[in-house]
Amino acid sequence: MKLIKLEMIIVMLILVFIASCAPPPDAGGSPMGFIGPFLPFVLIIILFYFLIIRPQSKQQNAREDMLKSLKKGTNIITNGGILVKIIDILDDDILVVEISKGVNIKIKRDFVNSLVDNEEKK
Repeated sequence: MKLIKLEMIIVMLILVFIASCAPPPDAGGSPMGFIGPFLPFVLIIILFYFLIIRPQSKQQNAREDMLKSLKKGTNIITNGGILVKIIDILDDDILVVEISKGVNIKIKRDFVNSLVDNEEKK
């Protein structure tokens, strides 16, 4: 929640800078006369970084950490929406999961959607 507020403040500051970057009427030989027209584009790129690229990379890193932390006995949800329990980990990317008592299947680690909370099971 605190991170979202910080990003919103940064977005507002960038928008204020973009609005104030109108070229001066007599931009003859000043350095701002050359840089001024490109400054809004640079600020828009920074805005895209904070709104799109950075949150997406954080989400991807969190998913990779979750997939690395899988171990035997963990209850998970697959991408197909099936609630399963990890019985064994064969390779780095193959899991043996139990769908029902006595029914085991193999899935790739990449097809794990999320972990099941203990409160959710009860």
